[in-house]
Amino acid sequence: MGDDMLNHFASNSSNQSDQSLPTKIAKLEARMVGKGPAVPSPSLRSAPLNPAPASKLSFSEDLPASVSSSDSDDDDNGAAYLIQANILKRQRLNDTASSTVFDHFEVVGDGKSNSSRTLEIKTNVDMNKIKHGRGRGQSTSSRGRGLKSDKIKTENSQSVFQSLNGHRDNTDNLFPEQAYDDDQSALLVELASLRAKLTASEEELHKSRQDAKEHELTSKRLEKELKELRDHEQLMKPKRLKVFSDLLISVSKAERQEARMKVRQDSLRLGNVGVMRTGTIISETWEDGQALKDLNMQLKHLIETKESVERQRKALKKRHADKGDGGDGDAGTQEEEFLFQDEIYKTRLATIKREEETLLRERDRYELEKGRLIREMKRIRDEDGSRFNNFQILNHRYALLNLLGKGGFSEVYKAFDLVEHRFVACKLHGLNAQWSEEKKQSYIRHAIREYNIHKTLVHHHIVRLWDIFEIDQNTFCTVLEYCNGKDLDAVLKAAPLLPEKEARIIIVQIFQGLVYLNKRTQKIIHYDLKPGNVLFDDLGVAKVTDFGLSKIVEDDVGSQGMELTSQGAGTYWYLPPECFELSKTPLISSKVDVWSAGVLFYQMLFGRRPFGHDQTQERILREDTIIKARKVEFPSRPGVSNEAKELIRQCLTYNQADRPDVLTIAQDPYLTYSKK
Repeated sequence: MGDDMLNHFASNSSNQSDQSLPTKIAKLEARMVGKGPAVPSPSLRSAPLNPAPASKLSFSEDLPASVSSSDSDDDDNGAAYLIQANILKRQRLNDTASSTVFDHFEVVGDGKSNSSRTLEIKTNVDMNKIKHGRGRGQSTSSRGRGLKSDKIKTENSQSVFQSLNGHRDNTDNLFPEQAYDDDQSALLVELASLRAKLTASEEELHKSRQDAKEHELTSKRLEKELKELRDHEQLMKPKRLKVFSDLLISVSKAERQEARMKVRQDSLRLGNVGVMRTGTIISETWEDGQALKDLNMQLKHLIETKESVERQRKALKKRHADKGDGGDGDAGTQEEEFLFQDEIYKTRLATIKREEETLLRERDRYELEKGRLIREMKRIRDEDGSRFNNFQILNHRYALLNLLGKGGFSEVYKAFDLVEHRFVACKLHGLNAQWSEEKKQSYIRHAIREYNIHKTLVHHHIVRLWDIFEIDQNTFCTVLEYCNGKDLDAVLKAAPLLPEKEARIIIVQIFQGLVYLNKRTQKIIHYDLKPGNVLFDDLGVAKVTDFGLSKIVEDDVGSQGMELTSQGAGTYWYLPPECFELSKTPLISSKVDVWSAGVLFYQMLFGRRPFGHDQTQERILREDTIIKARKVEFPSRPGVSNEAKELIRQCLTYNQADRPDVLTIAQDPYLTYSKK
């Protein structure tokens, strides 16, 4: 404390004795130092981040001599000692807090901080604030002693603060060290928060880099494993395909063997193809089997028995007529006996007729079985003569199994797609080596045209075309959707008459496929709709196939249709009259398919075609059978609904202009299913 301050205190305290004034001032200063607000350490304000230990600091060296020296007696010495002790005590507390704060920041800088250290900083700062608060409370409570006492304490506190700081002069604030400590505490907290965020960001960055390295290593490991798997796949693929194809071939061989065994068994029961020589001409003829021979013998025996019973009945009637002139008594007896014998003969004839009907139905069943047997025998013969019957794998993908059928220039094999793992139908188109190059090119153009039409068709009731590829110079293959059911031709041969309910659902499905063909941007006329071109899958869904004769309707075609450039092609029983017109080039439209669908529906309901049923195509063309087919006739049996007959009449309308097209007739209520 300076001499000027002592003089100031002395001038304002004249009522005090000169001897006790130093002692009282020392006591007040000791109380102010011990309980007042803590004075900031100069080292904390200006020292570097690693301050010296508190034990090396001495505030007594910086204080004026009037503060540290004793004036008169032991009380003065005790007061001076107490002031110095309190200053050192406060210094040690501040140094401890400062050391804790800076130690914390050093730990954070090394990347080893944690949340408990930050909490310690806030706790120390809060403790300092509490101490400042206590000092303020003490200062406030001492106001009761008078303004002079408060002024003495304030000037004393400012003098000590200035002596510690050396260069800070803030006399306007009542407690300048408190404001400084608050600012410093806020800065320290903000600095600690920023450094904590920086450390957390560095840790996240470090962790992200580690994760990136781990992910990179994982990616390299997975790429290596994927490459190994692909290499293994390439290595195992031929083996797997071979095993798979071997299994399919084994199953197909078993099916072939079973089919041939069944043919041999049915041949003994139903018959076989024999060879008959007439001079130098060798021809094939059918020889009935034992079952048919026995059935024919039974029918022959029934016919003979029937004829015998009818002769006996005629003889009885003749005898009865000759004895008609007898007496009355004998006449009654003869009449009764005549009626009795005649009833016996009538009953016998009725029994024979019933047995004959049973045998005839059985013979019809045998005829159907014989028809299936003949087709199967033909298929086996074609399969044995085919050059593709040795289970080849075409295009490194399609494993050929068994022959499904053979046409004029093509063979259809059941096959398995080793890539898509599904059964398909491979249609093998063969060019005759004896054909001219012009005919070969024409056939190839025709097949490519069919492929271009068919490949874009995707509908539930149209067979899909999957692929096309060349086998050799004279053979190429089209891959179609496989339908493992029968075609409509086989169905009608097995059961010539279909119930109207079954026939209706089939014709509705056919018309749905035709509607799809006519709603496309480029409309398509099928032109060859017949039973053999309607296939069924195992669920009974009907699908239209074979677009070999299809026509694409161009945009500039008028309402009458397009010109028919392939006149003479197609199946004559199912073509309309305009296709047989010879005086000019016919114009066709989707009405051709409407006529063909009407013929199909008629055939399913009545078991025969409406026009030229028993005629060959040559005879139909020669006798103009279809050109003369101006009106359709319906048999009395079986019974068919009027709605079905009316639909057939519309389809088989002779005049092309009056016949509805596909989209128009598809609106007929008979071709729609709705809840009534």
